[in-house]
Amino acid sequence: MKNSSKIYVLTLLLSSVAFWGCKKGTFDINSVNPNSPSDVSPKFILAGALAGSASNVRGGNADFAELYMGYWAVSGDYIPVTSTLTYQTTTSYYSDNWDGGYLLLKNYRQMEQQASSDPNLVYYVAIGKIMEAFHFERLVDMYNNIPYTDALSGGTVNYPKYDNGIDVYKGLLGKLDTAVQLINTAPASASLPGSSDIMFGKNGNEMQLWVQFANTIKLRALMNLTQYQGGTAIITSELNGLTSDSFLGPGQDAGINPGYSSASNSQQSPFYQDMGFQINGSPSGNESYYRACSYAVDYMYNTNDTLRLYQIYAPASATGVVKGRPFGSETSLNQNNVNISGMGPGLLKSPKDDAVIFAATESLFLQAEAAQRGFLPGGPAAAASLYKMAVEESFRFLQVPDYQNAADDFISKSTDPNVNISISGNALQTIITQEWVALNGLDPVQTWNNWKRLGIPADLPISKFGGTTAPHVPYRLLYSQTEYQYNSANVAAQGAINNITSKIFWMP
Repeated sequence: MKNSSKIYVLTLLLSSVAFWGCKKGTFDINSVNPNSPSDVSPKFILAGALAGSASNVRGGNADFAELYMGYWAVSGDYIPVTSTLTYQTTTSYYSDNWDGGYLLLKNYRQMEQQASSDPNLVYYVAIGKIMEAFHFERLVDMYNNIPYTDALSGGTVNYPKYDNGIDVYKGLLGKLDTAVQLINTAPASASLPGSSDIMFGKNGNEMQLWVQFANTIKLRALMNLTQYQGGTAIITSELNGLTSDSFLGPGQDAGINPGYSSASNSQQSPFYQDMGFQINGSPSGNESYYRACSYAVDYMYNTNDTLRLYQIYAPASATGVVKGRPFGSETSLNQNNVNISGMGPGLLKSPKDDAVIFAATESLFLQAEAAQRGFLPGGPAAAASLYKMAVEESFRFLQVPDYQNAADDFISKSTDPNVNISISGNALQTIITQEWVALNGLDPVQTWNNWKRLGIPADLPISKFGGTTAPHVPYRLLYSQTEYQYNSANVAAQGAINNITSKIFWMP
């Protein structure tokens, strides 16, 4: 039987920090003496925190959303965990999104505090704010109201109150604007993070990429507000003056790599640890537990999207073809692991591969949506161009040969309006549908958000497992058990939480 993900993912988080030759406590804000600001250099905090972000985002914490969004199913070779298959989850279910997320936020806040006294370390302050916005937004999108204003103040405020999701979002938009301003007005003497920046430091335009990343985080948050009352005014104001050049573009994946290698299991990239193979060739982590879901597989076959299909999933060993299994299926005949596909070479590229926490394809789909809605210049024509680039970037990320021509042929030759945007009567639906395809195994939380606000895909299936009563997949995760233990009064003030019916603030 599959064990709880919490212990496993925490191990990944510790491993990612230990990879840098430091113990977990080195980067824990509570272990740093605030009266000794030289205890930890910002460059060491940055490297360790980014490695932690990679493990937190790509190391298995989003696997539940892969199930919800019809990408993955549970293997027929395992005794099923009924709480997962019926969505009757607990406060421990994938709780490291909360526990590990706040640990990382404390690390970034500590870096900002350490760097704030030296004007030449302003880039570290800006990066800390950007990564705070990245993780806080992720928490809101999973949990709704969260501690924000009083958070990260242990020793001063030990029982932080919860802020409304919209107030957190507004705070994050301001935080991102401040970070961009700090970068753009930094003194010439400011120290580039360089090698300690294990996401963009290897690029000659390091800080420009951080600006684009900040704007792309903002864009994602703003698109979540499209169905929120008053959202249009916020989006219009926040995107004023920005163009497609302001965001991550083709080839500009936000990928973290502290030096992943195949030297040992613990040094493999997080997704490979979760869904790949150990150095001895045996399955690692969840490789044999999660299989392809028939919903995504059938959709891609039906749209002749086989070039990507065979990169996302591996052919089943018994048949040599990609085959999926319904999520919640109780049938074992011909649905064991030799008959149902695992992850393919476009996702399991190498244990040395970057941990991409924000892909260029996602950025371009967001830009296409914003342009189609009139929030970015160019309107529908620009949206169609950005859409084409987004699909091309999906083919590139999955390592489809001759990816641009392959993607362009896929779009132009299709008679399906949810593929060929030029024949679509609903361009927005086309964009969001293909974003759902592109983020399989890459960012299921984003497509979960899209479904929650737009209902796309409209026919997203629920679990077939007997006893499932949910009318749809969950809207949110339950607050972590640690909150009920250590911040009980404030979490109780949020009232009764139901993962099926309690909405995120921006949902219609």
